[in-house]
Amino acid sequence: MKWNLALWAVMLLSLVNVSCSKKGNDEGGAALSSYDGWMLASWGGDETIAGRVYLSFSGDGFTLYQQIGDLSTAGFTRYTGTCAFTENGKLLSGTYSDGTPWRTEYVVLAHTDTELRLLSVQENIESVYVPVQIPDSVKDAPLALASRSGGSVEPFL
Repeated sequence: MKWNLALWAVMLLSLVNVSCSKKGNDEGGAALSSYDGWMLASWGGDETIAGRVYLSFSGDGFTLYQQIGDLSTAGFTRYTGTCAFTENGKLLSGTYSDGTPWRTEYVVLAHTDTELRLLSVQENIESVYVPVQIPDSVKDAPLALASRSGGSVEPFL
């Protein structure tokens, strides 16, 4: 069981490493330049929170926008921090800007122009993301810049 989790973690990290390090399509196509992030399409096979989580990578940093929990409030919560790829890019881990680590590491299962699949190491849950241009309404007007000490909603990662 631990070996399977470690293998998945390594695969997840590879995918994220490619995500964090690419800013465009090195093959000359326009596909990668037409989006600036990833939108959660399904989590554990469930599409209930699809469109409620956006993730973007820049260098060794990340920005997470989420609208999870009490959906009666408008807007997204924004989290930022750093991410690192280990195990030859197969394992992804991160730390929020307040120094708190992500709740799990992720194995990169797939990373293509059309899909990002991550498997959480501790929970063994697969997340599927699709490339998108993150809407300005999500990026420019988040409900709050999250302070992890307050609020009842945990960050998605």
